[in-house]
Amino acid sequence: MAVAILGRANVLTKAQAKGEVEFPIRYSENTLRACAKDNEEESCDWRLVYLRGNSLREERKRVGVNAERQPCFYDNNWWLGGAVGRWLRVMPEKFDPGYHLIDFNGRFGRTSWPKQEKAVRELGPQLQRAHEAMVTEAALRIFEATRERLLLGFYHWGYSVDFLNNRVYVGLFHAEGWFVDYGPPLWDGNELLRVCLVRKFES
Repeated sequence: MAVAILGRANVLTKAQAKGEVEFPIRYSENTLRACAKDNEEESCDWRLVYLRGNSLREERKRVGVNAERQPCFYDNNWWLGGAVGRWLRVMPEKFDPGYHLIDFNGRFGRTSWPKQEKAVRELGPQLQRAHEAMVTEAALRIFEATRERLLLGFYHWGYSVDFLNNRVYVGLFHAEGWFVDYGPPLWDGNELLRVCLVRKFES
């Protein structure tokens, strides 16, 4: 049903992701149809993606940093440990596995992190900023299945905070690799720091 509603290009199935466990789709038909309509009329990019719930570290270990083998992470390691890589106030490194509805049309560039959060809340309780690990796994799995590079020209600003109170951001997915970096949450002039939204599970 999801493929028929959203279109084959907007659904990453268990088979495409080479998944081990079948998950139910925890969104109503009405929600799927609303996302399909948004894709057609609102310049959104809603995708229903099969995800295992991997952390950033797990995805980096899985795909590596060798640009000759795509996809890969950009070869920086500040976030893996040491002083700068310590997360003081961190979201759980993982997220719930399953089929997630993610809008990959980054929103709210040139906006500070707190103002982005306010803008997301104004969209309604069913939407939230996607976990940075969720966006990472989704983009890499979609590339593996289709060779399409999402977040080619921008970053998704995530939740995790380092010891200097910077927020992690991920993306800018060029051939050099998937990038992980950080920035002060009060930055408000960077067009590249945007938000990918996720719809909360409905059941």
